[in-house]
Amino acid sequence: MHLLGIDIGGTKTLVALGDETGALRASERMPTQSSDSMDTYFGRLFELCERVLAGTSTDIKDVDAIGISAPGPLNTKKGILITPPNNPGWRDVPVVQRISERFDRPVCFDNDANAAVLAEYLFGDYKGTSNMVYLTCSTGMGGGIIANGCLVQGVNDMGGEVGHMKLSLKGPKCGCGQEGCFEAYCGGRNFAERTKKAINDEAVDTLIVKLAGSVDAVTAVHIARGAREGDAFAVEVWHEFIDRLAQGIANVIQVLNPKIILLGTIAIKEGPFLMDPLMERLKKYAWDWPLSVCTIMPNTLVDRLSPLCGIAVAVEGLRK
Repeated sequence: MHLLGIDIGGTKTLVALGDETGALRASERMPTQSSDSMDTYFGRLFELCERVLAGTSTDIKDVDAIGISAPGPLNTKKGILITPPNNPGWRDVPVVQRISERFDRPVCFDNDANAAVLAEYLFGDYKGTSNMVYLTCSTGMGGGIIANGCLVQGVNDMGGEVGHMKLSLKGPKCGCGQEGCFEAYCGGRNFAERTKKAINDEAVDTLIVKLAGSVDAVTAVHIARGAREGDAFAVEVWHEFIDRLAQGIANVIQVLNPKIILLGTIAIKEGPFLMDPLMERLKKYAWDWPLSVCTIMPNTLVDRLSPLCGIAVAVEGLRK
């Protein structure tokens, strides 16, 4: 079986050719330009798909399905991206229609967190685990849920949006318009912006700025590195971040009682420096009974995750 996967991200778009077992034949990426018009973007995307196919001598007619992973909010029934956050000029983008008209193949579509949990469920080290959660832990905080062997989609594709659980009634403002969301505390962009504001407002002399080169350039990576090197301010904000991360993950554990929770970008980059204190803090917020049966760790596909997201969406779509 030949499956074409498309993973649309905030900074890059990746196209991969693989099969239903997760074996990859080829993958190639291009920048996702926030300034691109829809026509410009789709023109570049079609060229990328054709290069991947040509590089493997695969005719589009031999492709059984195309799977698309994209940032929400989206509508899987209508096949549209509603308001992609990194493309402010795009509204109600008919992704499925554009791709199916160009290639005349079945097209399947879902959000990036759902695609990630599907990829882990189908191809990862814990494949087939019937109760599994994936948390993106990246620029934002998205979630994908497998419950009793089924993807939790929700009535209008909002199943798994754990990033917008409230951790505080008077917390920091979130991009969704609410306050105190899990993402407002633990999304990488919000974490960095909140830290930069504190540095400016309090005139903090911190190693974080020296590592980044300027306050404006500070990211979560610089904060973590500053904490590793013992900078007092960095250690303080890093511990606060981990405490909120533990609070959000504990809520997921209490509600879903999963067997495994897999974490994305920041857990992969920071490894035990994040995971060890996180596991200790979880005891503060989650009951021992569900916590004791839940494995919490960085995702297992690592660099293969992005190429396999679209492939996994195609596999899931063909099963329906």
